[in-house]
Amino acid sequence: MMSAVGTSSVVVSSGLLAWQVYQTQMGQQQIQELKGKLNIQQQQQSVLMEELNKTQYISLPKELKDKFNQFDELNSNMNRIETKEDLKSILPRHLRKPWRLLHLANTGGYEQHIKAVQDLSKLSLSDGDYHQLAQSSECRTAVGLARTANVDLRFFLGPAMLPPECREKELIEMFRDVLVQLPADSVDLHECIKYFTSTALDQYLHSSEADLFDSDISNEFHRESHHIHSIPRPRISQETLIEHCLQALLSHSTVEEQCKVLTQSMALPLFSLVIETHPHNAKIKSIIGKIISNISLHPQYHQAIFKSGWVGILASWKQNPNLLVSLPAIKALCNLDQEYGGHKFEPGIYLLLPNDRHVQHKNNLSNWGVDVVFVHGLLGGVFYTWRQQDPDNVREISDEQISEDNYSFCWPRDWLAEDASHLRVIGCDFDSYLSQWGGTCPTQSFKQSLEERSEDMLRKLQEAGVGKRPVIFVGHSMGGLIIKKMLITAEASEKEEMKELSANTKGVVFYSTPHEGSQIASLNSIVKYFFFPSVEVQELEMNYPPLLSLNQSFKEFVSKFKTKVISFGETLPTRHLGVDLTFVPPESSNPGVGEFYSVPFNHMDICKPQSRKSILFRKFYNLVWDAVDEATPCSP
Repeated sequence: MMSAVGTSSVVVSSGLLAWQVYQTQMGQQQIQELKGKLNIQQQQQSVLMEELNKTQYISLPKELKDKFNQFDELNSNMNRIETKEDLKSILPRHLRKPWRLLHLANTGGYEQHIKAVQDLSKLSLSDGDYHQLAQSSECRTAVGLARTANVDLRFFLGPAMLPPECREKELIEMFRDVLVQLPADSVDLHECIKYFTSTALDQYLHSSEADLFDSDISNEFHRESHHIHSIPRPRISQETLIEHCLQALLSHSTVEEQCKVLTQSMALPLFSLVIETHPHNAKIKSIIGKIISNISLHPQYHQAIFKSGWVGILASWKQNPNLLVSLPAIKALCNLDQEYGGHKFEPGIYLLLPNDRHVQHKNNLSNWGVDVVFVHGLLGGVFYTWRQQDPDNVREISDEQISEDNYSFCWPRDWLAEDASHLRVIGCDFDSYLSQWGGTCPTQSFKQSLEERSEDMLRKLQEAGVGKRPVIFVGHSMGGLIIKKMLITAEASEKEEMKELSANTKGVVFYSTPHEGSQIASLNSIVKYFFFPSVEVQELEMNYPPLLSLNQSFKEFVSKFKTKVISFGETLPTRHLGVDLTFVPPESSNPGVGEFYSVPFNHMDICKPQSRKSILFRKFYNLVWDAVDEATPCSP
């Protein structure tokens, strides 16, 4: 029994041992399998990481592949680039700086346009680039460039060609074709307009062939002097005849209805042909400049002027040293730039300074400054009154008004140029027969009173923005009376802009203004008319009640608004038509308010300083800078 038990124990022990061995072997086998699986996973992970680290490629659209191919080509070409021009040639056009600026100038907002035009004008480009930019410029961009200092004239397109049917015609014949298209029965036509048109056509008939019938044109313009053709007359040169035709067109350009006809006719390309034929005639250029400045008062005609190539011509004239050429051109460009300049300059109003673009920024703090307005007297004008004194009279009135280092044909423009950043200088022509029609009109007879002249000028100056900021007025002779009348009218007005002008008038300078009248008006009527064929002289009689009343009102104006006044009186007689005349006695040139100085000059020279050191200029200049200092914005 005991042996059986022992045997069983041995068997059980052996079974347990065998089971443990089996379990151990199975465990080791599973461990090996797990290790194998782990190695496989590690290998798979390693392969996966290698795949992830590799560059992945996707299928691209064909257009995108082409773009990348262009970039690869550009990249390969970079090694061959030697100059800046080479780089420009391989860049797409729209990415180049000039074209980015042009896009902003053409389509950008207000301030974007202004900045883009300024930056564009500073670039130095090739002839091809200039030509392409000129073809792609909008009107506002071309005008902005034209008004920029020292702009390259290659920015602008050339003048338009004449229509094919007009290329074989003579100049005078084409002028005739334009003149007969202008309506002669418009209610807005002044008698002087009809007079100059009739004169131009009459001279055309005299110089033309016999197959042109006088009656056809006479009926269109209601001329009555058919018999004058029987009287022998001297032959008129083509240039003189062109000037007369231009004067007639100038008179028509003062009427908006007529401007429409001019832009629809061949007038603008005809003007280009005229200056090409007579390139050195400053008077012709001056009249054409005035015509275009009148047409450009109306924005609806700006595109016609732009497309005819006149912006580029005006840009070149703006750089002309001759005042007769540059001032009308500057004025025309200002009127074409009303969107950014903010003002317009009507007939008789000229911008003397600044010569370049004068924009109204949205930030009003940048628009501060002082306006200085010059108003001439009888027998004067912007192109004559304000020249430097010429003691030896070696510089007669001519068509070459080009200032020199030692002589200025317009001292307000030349002597204030350095201060133009915060000064705007305006010159006024109050005689329409001088400023617009270029010659004496017998039917007008200067029939405008002091009140009519002042009302007309006041309206025009407000259109030019005068009164919005501090202003100083400067008047010679009767111009001083017009200034006083304007100020009194503005003070009495209920309009806010009029009151603003009164309050902003900081100073007035009078050069020999007859505050109490002139002895010229007391001459014998025949003698008086011989010297001064003007009805305004009747208003200049000594102690004329309306003049005395005007002066008293002006004194009250000065007291109310604290306006500074400087007056100069003549002490030398003026030689006129061989006779010595005293135009304004000292007692009349003193308004009784402000500073008064008697100076040893005659009536014509008293507004013409000999130099910047002259008291005539120094007193005025100090007044201007007092106003500038007062207007300067205070630093925050």
